[in-house]
Amino acid sequence: MGISLSKMSQEERRIRQVYAKRDASGKPALYHWQRQDTLYLIYRSRAVLARAFQCLGINDLAPLHILDVGCGSGGWLRLLVEWGASPERLHGIDLLPDRIVRAQALSPVSIDWRVGNALGLDYAGATMDLCAANTVFSSILDPAARLALAQEMTRVVRPGGYIMIFDYVISSPFNTDTVGIRQKEIERLFPGLLRRHRFKLIFPPPLLRLLPRGLLWLAHLCEVILPFLCTHRLFVLQKPAADEAATQVE
Repeated sequence: MGISLSKMSQEERRIRQVYAKRDASGKPALYHWQRQDTLYLIYRSRAVLARAFQCLGINDLAPLHILDVGCGSGGWLRLLVEWGASPERLHGIDLLPDRIVRAQALSPVSIDWRVGNALGLDYAGATMDLCAANTVFSSILDPAARLALAQEMTRVVRPGGYIMIFDYVISSPFNTDTVGIRQKEIERLFPGLLRRHRFKLIFPPPLLRLLPRGLLWLAHLCEVILPFLCTHRLFVLQKPAADEAATQVE
């Protein structure tokens, strides 16, 4: 199932309109760094990401070429720099120019930032050790467009390299601009890739905001004993190495 240039442009325009509406609504204030629920979300997402690298046996990020698709203002890549990644080997692409302007202003100058459509990534094939997309697929409503992005991410990752998808798993009736990305959809988008790990995390943010200050530990407790309440997953996939791919064909 492919996607035409007209449908690609239509989906791109829709996404631009959704984010413009979101920015104008004041919703980004819900994620201000001083909010206790925001600090908790940052802690949990970082803890799970660190756990993912540990499970993969990745202790040194410096040699890795990493691409963040839908990078926004670059916070995820700046975190990797803090953890030892080499800025000159990091790449970020986003559809919205103002996000890239902010990323450039806040980040090491040697990080490669680009404005572009992720459905046609402007990177050579098999050049990335890791390609990540954080809450990107849930923002793409067209199934063919999601598949086109997944194929591009798979193309740019070298054999044996990794793809990380962090996203919602629940389609909210209150937000028709997003769609939940469940395990079945990940399998559709990335056929042939090896699933290495899946992590459940994040107590529902709307409920998290209702917790009184000092009781955030309840959210973590619920994540542990009631994992079905977790609204996000981190999927870690691996592109088969050349010998593994040959074995699969046989």
